[in-house]
Parts: sequence; C-alpha cells; structure tokens
Amino acid sequence: KTTDTGFTQMHNLVTFQLAPGLNGYDTPRAVNLYRDLRESIRAIPGVKAAAYTIVPLLAGDEWDSYMSVEGYQVKDGEDMQAFMNSPSPGYFETLGVPILEGRDFDARDIKKDSKVAIVNQRFAKHFFCEKSAVGRHLAQGDGPDIKLDIEIIGVVADSLYEGPREGVRRQVFVPNYGNFSVAFYVRTATGSESAYASVREAVKKLDSSLPIFGLKTLEG
Repeated sequence: KTTDTGFTQMHNLVTFQLAPGLNGYDTPRAVNLYRDLRESIRAIPGVKAAAYTIVPLLAGDEWDSYMSVEGYQVKDGEDMQAFMNSPSPGYFETLGVPILEGRDFDARDIKKDSKVAIVNQRFAKHFFCEKSAVGRHLAQGDGPDIKLDIEIIGVVADSLYEGPREGVRRQVFVPNYGNFSVAFYVRTATGSESAYASVREAVKKLDSSLPIFGLKTLEG
C-alpha cells in the first residue's frame, strides 16, 4: 500500500549518511566507494534493494533550480523552479516509487556532466500536458545561450520531497556523480533494525575510518 508520502512500504527501510569528502576522498574515489558499498549491501542476506541520493528524504532539506524546458513558453512571472535530487541506479525501486514511463538510471549514466534526467509526474504533466516527456530536453538555468541538452529518459510517480507540509513538488532527478555526502537507503525483507550491524560491517570493510551518520529506520 502506498502511504501519503508516495513511497510504498516505508517499514523495513534503513537509512544512513556518508560524507567521504570529509575524509579526503576526491570524486573518482568517492564514486567507486558508493558503487562498491551499494553492491556489498545488496549482497547482504535479507537485503532486497539498496541505493543512495544527495538530498535526504523528508528531512526538510532542498536543492532547487530554475528549469528551461523544450517547447515550453514561459508565462510572465511563472515559477520555473524544480526540486532536484541526484540518486544512484535502483533508487526508485528501493523507495517503491514506480517508474511510469522510460527507464531508470544505469551504469552508462554515472559520469561527469551526464546529459540525462528523470522527472516526476507533476513535472511531466505541467510542461508536456498529456504528451510524453520521454525524449524531450531541458536545462538548468535560463537565458538566450542556454543549451537544452539534458534528455528526459524516464517519468516516475509523484512522492514527497521535504515533508508532508510542503506537499508534492515538481522534481527533476539527475545521475549521482561526485564526492558529495549521500543518504543511503536499504530495503530489508524482515525487521530493519537487524540490518544495522551488517551495514556498519560493510562500510568498515571498505574503509574502517569512514564514519556513518544518522543510521536509523524509516517508518510509514
């Protein structure tokens, strides 16, 4: 059953945060760490899915950007902001957010200046009405020299961003690449608290000096 967050089955979901940049990681090393840690966690018995993203869910944080959208005529004074996030492949599966059209991010998208994006249903309906958003283009920012060179590859169902009070916003997702701090999400088959020790061990095996922040369960 989908809760009013837009995420299915908020129980059996563990989250924690990492900030490898504080430990001196550069971008390539951080990207490799995140990839290897996700694979290690997914291999833990009882783990169904794992992924990560820059902006933690329902925590009151935000990252927004002015969007220029292919074929859309901006009205005077119109708010063209979209709320951004930068997840790994498997993020929507882990959170239980359905992909309504197109595809998820995959390994080919994880690179510097990747030119693909996924948008939520609210964004797609606002800018493209009943037409498909997949294959259309957008850009962050505006101006006469803006290049609409980011291709929309997927549309996902609406879900909350900052929290229930703020409601559903237009959202744009771009592939995660960099040494930014991230929030991991781990979907377990049984009681989520039992995954704490396994998660800590997986991080320790990759880097015993890397601290884990905010390890907890998310409950719907």
